[in-house]
Amino acid sequence: MNSWANLLLSNPEAAKRLQNQISREIAERTLPGFIEQAWQVIEPGIEYVDNWHIHLIGEYMEAINRGQIQRLIINMPPRHMKSLEVTVCYPVWTWIKNPEKRFIKVSYSDSLSRKHNIIARDIINSPWYQHNWGDQFTLKADVNRQAEFKNNHQGFMLSTSVGGALTGEGGDVIIIDDPQNPLMANSEAEREASVNFFKNTLQTRLNNPKTGVFIIIMQRLHENDLTGHILSEQLDYEHLCLPAIAEKKTVVTFPISGKEIIREPGDVLNEGRFDMTVLENLKQSMGSVQFAGQFLQTPAPAEGIIFKREWLHNFYTQAPRTTDIQSWDMAFTKSEGSAKVAGIVMGKNKADIYIKDLVNDKMDFTESVAAVRTLSGKWSSARAKVVENKANGPAIVNTLKKEIPGMVEFNPKGSKEERAMSITPYFEAGNIHFPDPKTHPWVEDLIRDLLIFPKGTYKDTVDALVQGILYLMDKPISSIGGSNLSKESYWHSI
Repeated sequence: MNSWANLLLSNPEAAKRLQNQISREIAERTLPGFIEQAWQVIEPGIEYVDNWHIHLIGEYMEAINRGQIQRLIINMPPRHMKSLEVTVCYPVWTWIKNPEKRFIKVSYSDSLSRKHNIIARDIINSPWYQHNWGDQFTLKADVNRQAEFKNNHQGFMLSTSVGGALTGEGGDVIIIDDPQNPLMANSEAEREASVNFFKNTLQTRLNNPKTGVFIIIMQRLHENDLTGHILSEQLDYEHLCLPAIAEKKTVVTFPISGKEIIREPGDVLNEGRFDMTVLENLKQSMGSVQFAGQFLQTPAPAEGIIFKREWLHNFYTQAPRTTDIQSWDMAFTKSEGSAKVAGIVMGKNKADIYIKDLVNDKMDFTESVAAVRTLSGKWSSARAKVVENKANGPAIVNTLKKEIPGMVEFNPKGSKEERAMSITPYFEAGNIHFPDPKTHPWVEDLIRDLLIFPKGTYKDTVDALVQGILYLMDKPISSIGGSNLSKESYWHSI
């Protein structure tokens, strides 16, 4: 046993002082280290769950304090510690070494913003903080309110709401934390209020525009929310986007250490708190569109881009007799960056088309062949199996044409966007019908894909849907029952 160990065993007080010194240095060195120790003050009795994204955000905050970043947007799901880390703990941690810093914190409501300020002040007043850094600064007794408190180095933390008064006040760091109430996600007035407050008020409130910092941390609620406005205006913000579930392979690089986190498709951001089961339940209860914005950070446009939301409300519980087909959009491979395979069953009755079933997943060649077999067995009424003659399409048709009748190659004309635009009149006229989403949950996903098309990561469902509609609408017959052809003659014609 070495001399240090002997000393510590023989002198418990010295051991305790050494441990306190080590803990203090850890808390000073990194924001996550500070948060873990402050947790006893923030959430007493609740277990602290560490995760890599907390350390990632911690490095971004450190980069801000080093002057390496001045404009930052962080998009991440609710209940993933975004407010506690950035709005509450980051300013308090910064005051350890820079108590002169002035922080302005803005949220959609005054009560929420004030709550964040109260927790920050509670941490400062705690015995733990005072024991370690009580000699760095003291809070001024004459300015020590819930919404604003100052220290003897002229630093302050001021909380306000969107639209709140800021006359005469200026900050070194302005933190905008959820500028819009999630319950008002579709309110144009609320959305415009948050954007206008940022443009016309907050942007003039930096003490030094050259060195001052803006941090915007929020869940996405609408494509034209504050994040959407800043990105569309190309205002030169660093953008850190952390969806609860990775939709594609993403390499996340830490800004200081250079450490990399590789998120594969389907990777869950914080498995310790929100595993896939929890997220799937949230998606079911919230609906795909709301879930996509708040948890995946990909809000569907309110009105849609090519396909308008008002066209996508024709739901049925019982379809009439229809002429059915399958429509397939195949992929080359089942790899990290590959597209998905989509197969849709739909049927035509006179001028109307009824969407009936959907298959959508990443598949290799063998799995794609099996999927066509399975859907053909499930929907024997779908005589034609229309497959785009790209990617694995021709090979799949060639493999199955001797086994499954009606394998048809489809040669699309024009771009994906042009083909989609060409069928919008059928949607606008109310000719496209979907099954009730309550009994067919995949309908919500399909509607979301339509709303964000062509901006989405995966366009396969829309490609398959458009292809099937083009194929059906190109046929001279409107329905089996309304045709002058016999049933057998009709199927021979397609």
